[in-house]
Amino acid sequence: MKKYEYKVIKTTQEGFWNPQVNEIDLTSKLNNLGQEGWEMVSAVETNSHQGSTKEIVLFFKREATF
Repeated sequence: MKKYEYKVIKTTQEGFWNPQVNEIDLTSKLNNLGQEGWEMVSAVETNSHQGSTKEIVLFFKREATF
């Protein structure tokens, strides 16, 4: 039977007047995780108020080596 390990990453937005996720940094982080064998299985955004995105939560899994 396969066994898995999981990782949760939270991204936050930067900037006060027009907050945005830094796509370049996020892409780099995702590529590094992919090289380590992590597969993103889900992404969920959380709201702060009035539909504004507070953060994005990313869920990853990979086959366990233990």
